[in-house]
Amino acid sequence: MYTPCPDNYLCLEDGSCVPPDWDAGPDANDASTSSAIGCAGPCIPPPPDDWDLRALWHGPSTEAPTRCPALGADGEEAFPVFLGRADVSAPPANCDPCKCTEPTGACTTLPETIEIRAAICDAAGTSLPFDGPEGWDGSCTNAHALAAGAMCGSVLCAQSIVVSPLGPPVGEACEPFAEPLPVAHYGLPEPTWKTSAIGCLIPTCNATSLSCLPSIRPMPDAFHTCVKRTGEHTCPTGWDKGKRFVVYEVTNERQGWIEGRACTACACGAAVGGGCLARVRTFEDGACSKLLSDDPIASFGEQCTNVFPTGLPIGSKEITPPAYLPGACEPSGGEPSGDVQEDPEQAVTFCCRPPDT
Repeated sequence: MYTPCPDNYLCLEDGSCVPPDWDAGPDANDASTSSAIGCAGPCIPPPPDDWDLRALWHGPSTEAPTRCPALGADGEEAFPVFLGRADVSAPPANCDPCKCTEPTGACTTLPETIEIRAAICDAAGTSLPFDGPEGWDGSCTNAHALAAGAMCGSVLCAQSIVVSPLGPPVGEACEPFAEPLPVAHYGLPEPTWKTSAIGCLIPTCNATSLSCLPSIRPMPDAFHTCVKRTGEHTCPTGWDKGKRFVVYEVTNERQGWIEGRACTACACGAAVGGGCLARVRTFEDGACSKLLSDDPIASFGEQCTNVFPTGLPIGSKEITPPAYLPGACEPSGGEPSGDVQEDPEQAVTFCCRPPDT
């Protein structure tokens, strides 16, 4: 703890106070002898190596001064020599909503079975196969043709034609993308600092060794007498009884914070609701020229068509190439992530003496 010298008293290098008419004697200039150095302020230890003496204002950014107080004998205000900040905060990133393109896919599998039934649709009856040949591609074929009036026991065979579902789509996929917001926005919202630190020069004594605060005007209540060092450090001896502040220097080249805000990547879930569509055509003749029926078929369920009048010949059939019916993919992502952090490379430590010491 260091005590200020009374008004007009001189502060010696050993921290003691002497009256203004004190005579240092013939050895006053000897380096081993205490001598008055013209300081009338509070006695303080000299700044250790790598530390600089500063007057510091530390408080809410909304109240930060723009000028340093008149500390020198000339009574002139000055511009700060250090600008620091602490307690950074920032709004989240503006993220565009994620969307998915319409799915793409392929349809490659024909119905597993085609049957002629001796009963109308939704009724039970004898079934006869009416499938295509092995490896059938859907083109016209007279495989398993049924003659006119063919009987299945006591009833006519040709009463309905039942086609099993087409195979489901394969290779379905969506591509994610971000849809720009209707209102243009640029970059990320600017971070703000809750706390400011304003560093000011303290006038120096014309002495080879400073062991007391120079002859300056009284330190304003909002300012502290501190030592400063770049980086995060513990306070040195003689400066470890008061407050310690770690702030982040703001310069023209470095803003004191590191941007960590982003948006999560857009992604798409599995496609749902898609299917395959085709048409199945049956003919009375064996060359697919005398049309009997032309019905849609899909991968969603079987198709049954009644034959009217019953007992007609069913000589051939064909299936159009299956077409893909797109479903939809559920988008995900596009959420704000990360935050703004203080830049550790811009950290500065201030160690300040307690008031009135």
